[in-house]
Amino acid sequence: MADPSTGPPEILVVEDSPTQAEKLRHLLLEQGYGTRIAKNGQEALSLLQESLPSLVITDVLMPIMNGYELCAEIKQQERIRDIPVILLTSLSDPKDVLEALKCGANNFITKPYDDNYLLAHIRYILANAETQGDRLKIGIEISVGGSTHYISSDRQQIFDFLLSTYDSYARKNQELLSTTEQLRQLNEQLEEKVRERTAAIEESASRYRMLFEQSPFGVLIIDPETGRAVEFNKTAHRQLGYSREEFASLTIADYEALEKTENTEETEERIGKITEGGRQGLQTSHRTKEGELRDVLVTAQSTNLSGRSVLHTIFQDITEKVKAERALAQSLEQLRQSQKMEAVGRLAGGIAHDFNNLLTVISGYCELIATNIGEQNPLREDLLEIRKSADRAAALTRQLLAFSRRQILMPKVLEIDAVVPEMDKMLRRLIGEDINLVTLLCAGGGKVKFDPGQIEQVIVNLVINSRDAMPDGGSITIETGNVELDEAYVRAHGGAWPGPHVMFAVSDTGCGMDPETLSKAFDPFFTTKEKGKGTGLGLSTVFGIVKQSGGCLYAYSEPGRGTTMKIYLPRVTGETAPKDERSDAEFEDRLQGSETILLVEDDATLRKLALSILEGYGYTVLSAGNGEEALQRLSDSPGIPHLLLTDVVMPKMGGKGLSDRIKAIHPGTRVLFMSGYTDNAIVHQGVLKPGVMFLQKPFTPKVLARKVREALDATDIR
Repeated sequence: MADPSTGPPEILVVEDSPTQAEKLRHLLLEQGYGTRIAKNGQEALSLLQESLPSLVITDVLMPIMNGYELCAEIKQQERIRDIPVILLTSLSDPKDVLEALKCGANNFITKPYDDNYLLAHIRYILANAETQGDRLKIGIEISVGGSTHYISSDRQQIFDFLLSTYDSYARKNQELLSTTEQLRQLNEQLEEKVRERTAAIEESASRYRMLFEQSPFGVLIIDPETGRAVEFNKTAHRQLGYSREEFASLTIADYEALEKTENTEETEERIGKITEGGRQGLQTSHRTKEGELRDVLVTAQSTNLSGRSVLHTIFQDITEKVKAERALAQSLEQLRQSQKMEAVGRLAGGIAHDFNNLLTVISGYCELIATNIGEQNPLREDLLEIRKSADRAAALTRQLLAFSRRQILMPKVLEIDAVVPEMDKMLRRLIGEDINLVTLLCAGGGKVKFDPGQIEQVIVNLVINSRDAMPDGGSITIETGNVELDEAYVRAHGGAWPGPHVMFAVSDTGCGMDPETLSKAFDPFFTTKEKGKGTGLGLSTVFGIVKQSGGCLYAYSEPGRGTTMKIYLPRVTGETAPKDERSDAEFEDRLQGSETILLVEDDATLRKLALSILEGYGYTVLSAGNGEEALQRLSDSPGIPHLLLTDVVMPKMGGKGLSDRIKAIHPGTRVLFMSGYTDNAIVHQGVLKPGVMFLQKPFTPKVLARKVREALDATDIR
């Protein structure tokens, strides 16, 4: 160790965080200690070979060599074994303390610590190290049963103390194991439901394939650009006799024995009707491999298969029957999809209604406590973690509502070309430096009617999906344009409508998707990512948002050639929604109020929270648990409430019915609805009716205060 007579004691600080290391260095320098800094245990051992400090202070969790390993190495080397070691860590479990004792640490101090507390132990160790040598007592700080104990004694006494408390930790661990087992059982139940759903989907696909192969009619899937068949069923092979290789080399003109005509253009036109996907039946003949002619009635239909346009042809004897069967099959598929989405939507709505109430309470009280305890309180970080978890849960709930098309939209007229540049910096941070972001925006782009928050979510989800498809880097292109969808395009793309549209596309140079993966890309909970790295709701959320907003979405992808997601939104006219140019600070000054608010919320905990928040901002609040109670409170209280703040979905009397009753009595009372999920009382197909003010749950105290102020100050409100 350094000789005290030659200068101030020297302390070696081992810390991988530059910020923490610099803070500790300044603290020691102010006390007159010399310091050296090492970023990890291995670097510290190298410095110990150069000179011997009086003391080593080391963090526990570090890369390459952690604090325990460094301490053990010091105590094993004869030349440096007498150097005292203090371990700094946020760990406080008895197992961690035992680990510190095993490696020979002289002191074990948990973070966060008081600077004076740390300096006192440094002075004690340096003072006693010179006089006691190996008889130096060690100090351990440990939390037991919610209380913090500091023990300064020899190793055997500390071992005895730890063993005496270990039983209580074992009991707590057993409780934790029991909880973990319950979670495992719940997870198994969920996985079983997923397996059942997956099996049902696979069975449906298998039935489709079986129908395709065993159909009594010949079926050909034709590439319209080449006129060659890319797939055919057994009936087509049996009736025409061509093998797969022969079908791939033949065009329609090779086996379509058309009615002879001297007009070559007329013949080509009739072939063109087939390749272009004409819906009408065409009386013609097929020539088999053996040269036999068969009279058939061909029905051709352009469709989208796995991201590319193909021609689906059926040659049959009874045209009307087959058409009816096809229409029935499509209706059954649409009904199945509709029933599935309706069931998921009801489930999501039920979850959102109750779950968003809970999340509002959690987030609200977290923010209130965090504001009251101050910036320096060690519990503040824990509160922020709880708040972050609540935000993630709220985001997941919004995704459930989005893909089931049950979310509440607040659309405004906007230009996508103006939205993309505003998100440029954020998008570049999301994708990283190894991915090039290119934007090709159409000059004078058209306007669409879309929820501003939802359009940003759509863009972010698509860009993140493209980023994840390019782990080794690549390029993402965002493109916009004005397009006109005609009848031909609509026929070839289910779900589209003819007319002027704004096209928005996100393309990448990633790994791409094969047809099977592409066919499942928009299914909820389907993901190609590793377990735990994706919810499978990203693309399904985008699909739900776009469909609920009146648009359509198509995916184009091939393995190794990247993916393009194209969105078509109906073009609209009108003025874009003005932006609120006021800063948050300016609006904060106006949040206080003195008006009277009638608060109606059936969830008692949430009602108590909202009451506390509003009274904190200066409002006079009358609260009620349902509509009937609210009307009674109103009749018992003098004066007229300035604002009715009510939940939408409540027992006995909903928020809309209560609003109508109160407006009939007091027409001047403003109304602000709040809900995490609502019925059709204040919305039409998920879109807020004009003039309705709405507060989406979950919300924070500031968001509640701001929305209340906006409702009270609004000039056009119902």
